[in-house]
Amino acid sequence: MTEAKKEKEKKVKVPILTQIQNELKAPKNQWNDFGHYKYRNAEDIESALKPLLAKYGAQLTFDEEYREVGGRIYAVEIATYKDSEQEVTVKGWAREAEHKKGMDESQISGSTSSYAIKYALGKLFLIDDTKDADSQKPETAQKSKKKPTKSELITVAKERRAQYGGGKELVTDIVGLEMDGDMQARIFLNSWCAKNPKNQALYTFIKKNNLATHGMKVGA
Repeated sequence: MTEAKKEKEKKVKVPILTQIQNELKAPKNQWNDFGHYKYRNAEDIESALKPLLAKYGAQLTFDEEYREVGGRIYAVEIATYKDSEQEVTVKGWAREAEHKKGMDESQISGSTSSYAIKYALGKLFLIDDTKDADSQKPETAQKSKKKPTKSELITVAKERRAQYGGGKELVTDIVGLEMDGDMQARIFLNSWCAKNPKNQALYTFIKKNNLATHGMKVGA
């Protein structure tokens, strides 16, 4: 092999992490009844990652810690990726809800930890989690699906989060801030609702059903 050819191969060498990012396929196997879209959770991503990590001899570990910010508790998942070429660490944040219907404290913590892991994995492996057209169920499937009850929609609405103030915040909290006169929350919600008709529908649903949380401070 000539020196020129060797030099060319060096220049086009693709890092292992980049190869995993390009090969990773994590289907959106979960279904959101309120927003009518498919999504993936942390477990879906981890299942898709395992064979790729084995293929390239890479390791992925998590450390967990909890932090108090503004009187609220945040789960911080620290993902450490390591292969024969490099080591990378990223963090995923998610705030614990004060309460969730049908969940005890340990279940709330577990759910929050799962959110944080998903955000960390998304950063590390460049996972696009937008709700694109390909994630929608076929029209025929939507027609045959049983319409969710109001109680189910309320439960989903209470769990919906948006990127606000340095973290993923419950939309009900942000709406509560707006109703309490917080101008920053009002500006954010105006922009957030304008981005997507589903955001506007959720905002209207929260206000109509008095789901907004008042007297809360959110954001890091």
